[in-house]
Amino acid sequence: MPEWSDLRHFLAIAREGNLSAAARRLKVDQTTVGRRLAVLEKELGARLFDRTPTGLRPTAVALRIRPAAEAVEAEALRVERLASGEDLRPSGPVTVTATDSFLVHNVMPWLAAFQERHPEIELQLLSGYESLSLVRREADVAIRLVRPQEASLRARKVAAIGVVPFASKAYLSRRGPVRFDTGLQGHSVVGYAQDSRRWPESKWLDVHAAKATVALRLTSILGLLQAAREGLGVALLPAFFGHLHPELVPLRDALPELERTVWLVFHEDLAHNVRVRAVVDFLAETIGKQAEALAKPPARSRKKRAR
Repeated sequence: MPEWSDLRHFLAIAREGNLSAAARRLKVDQTTVGRRLAVLEKELGARLFDRTPTGLRPTAVALRIRPAAEAVEAEALRVERLASGEDLRPSGPVTVTATDSFLVHNVMPWLAAFQERHPEIELQLLSGYESLSLVRREADVAIRLVRPQEASLRARKVAAIGVVPFASKAYLSRRGPVRFDTGLQGHSVVGYAQDSRRWPESKWLDVHAAKATVALRLTSILGLLQAAREGLGVALLPAFFGHLHPELVPLRDALPELERTVWLVFHEDLAHNVRVRAVVDFLAETIGKQAEALAKPPARSRKKRAR
């Protein structure tokens, strides 16, 4: 019978499409992944992947056994969650995932207070726009802007993020007043690249800044922020950036159609884990204190209002 360790490596390869990416996911070296795959193929007496110029392609056998392997994975992970979910010690590691921007601006400034309160809890912060799986234990707690649909996940609404068009004072003094009723004709915007072109913010700019010049395209919120601060153009940014950077001028109030809800998410099997609950409660408290700044930009002066 195949060992769970070998099936775990098989699933990582199937999901990532190559050995190196699977190794990064599993935090092992590539040689180990290749060796575990070879062991599994020998035990099953079948080839599981074909090597192609674009990566490893699963064979018909691999496609047939993958659902069964994922069922084994689900049960193994459930055992881990149930065991750690009953942990009554306020110590040990807790992994939190969120976007770079949110971790840098809305979590890290308060972590010294958390450390004083819970000195034996080791926080691991994983940043990025990919949603890590809480079901597969890729993280313990997630800060998400979309409510999860999985029935096994608990979601706690803690705030709303307003999205606002900003421009720097230097840009406005150089380029003059901004008018959205003319499609930002004569102005520049900082836009979105690659997958972020699907974001609602990108679609909003396509409609309301149709006559503007795109000065730069980015995939990072922190990149958009810096581009706006450097005076490259108008950018759609979270409202709280206006409170942090006085050189940015809000051109309109927060746009209701682009508002995002902030959810704290964790697996129901970890509901009684003391260290996970401590992290969730602390994040809810600190994000809640920022709720007003997250939702609304600084007040605009009349002369700077855009139409």
